[in-house]
Amino acid sequence: MPTLEDVSKRAGVSTATASKVLSNTPYFTDETRQKVMQAVKELGYIPNLAARALSTGKTHIIAVVFPYVYEAIFTDPNVMHILAGIETECTSRGYNILLSTPNLSANEVDHHYLQLIQSGYLDGILAIDAYPEASALEPAQAKGIPSVAIGYGTTDHYVRHNDRAGGRAIGEHLLALGHTQIGIIDVPEVMNYGVQERLIGLRTACVEANIDFEALPIRHGDWSTASGAKCAAELLTTHPDLTALLCMNDRMAMGAIQQTREMGRDIPGDLSITGYDDIPTAAFLVPPLTTVSQRAPEQGQVAARMLFDILDGGKPDPVELPPQLMVRQSSGPATWPLNTM
Repeated sequence: MPTLEDVSKRAGVSTATASKVLSNTPYFTDETRQKVMQAVKELGYIPNLAARALSTGKTHIIAVVFPYVYEAIFTDPNVMHILAGIETECTSRGYNILLSTPNLSANEVDHHYLQLIQSGYLDGILAIDAYPEASALEPAQAKGIPSVAIGYGTTDHYVRHNDRAGGRAIGEHLLALGHTQIGIIDVPEVMNYGVQERLIGLRTACVEANIDFEALPIRHGDWSTASGAKCAAELLTTHPDLTALLCMNDRMAMGAIQQTREMGRDIPGDLSITGYDDIPTAAFLVPPLTTVSQRAPEQGQVAARMLFDILDGGKPDPVELPPQLMVRQSSGPATWPLNTM
């Protein structure tokens, strides 16, 4: 098999230069990089990652941690979009990603995850850290591994969507359409810091519109489509005067749309339904879903850039991305129950 020495000879550079170029070290000219990479391609050279780690002190492996808290994490399109943003940035830097989905609870952290943290195998960690009961990053911080939270972790380095502003925006949208009888489908507070922030924003919008937020009926789902349908059925049965359902994610909104149709109500003719996240299917539902974009791919990419800045010795500031209200056809003026009189 070709060696690093073979690559350096073919490229006409020193072995040290070839090694540093392959390690993505900056300060080399594009011409030098092109020579080395062309030699790698021509020779079919495959770097020995273990040897590189021993010589450089870096594995070029980033752990991406998506805690298993409420369901199989890979069923969440929003999470997959965050991962896509992370992968794009890591690939451009010559880093590999290692996915970890530890079980977290108030009582303990996954033993296998703790073994990974202690292994010395990771250059850094990116983790969704949004769960009040447990933090995925606390073990990494105790070990001194460079880390960035996507969400509400205890670290100084985090990237998150401004959930409070998003909750306020979607609330103001419905209130501007004349809705005062609004049902809320969320998840229990113990499941997610972000939802707590969205509710604070929604409460602010209601207070400013002289709406009693505490009087709005609420049902708790678990993020799933099925739970959205169940909550919608309960709300519309016990509160038939509702003119809108405000859901804290798009999948629960999808379930609410399905259930509402089965109950014979028109969307948005006599019931508006909104979601949150702006997953890819949201724009293609019938009717297309009004929602709030979390800019998930950007969250992932910005978090990865922040981690690489830390690895390079920088001290980046935390980032909070503003929400984007996506107004579509699932929300309209409050006309129910006037149109039945």
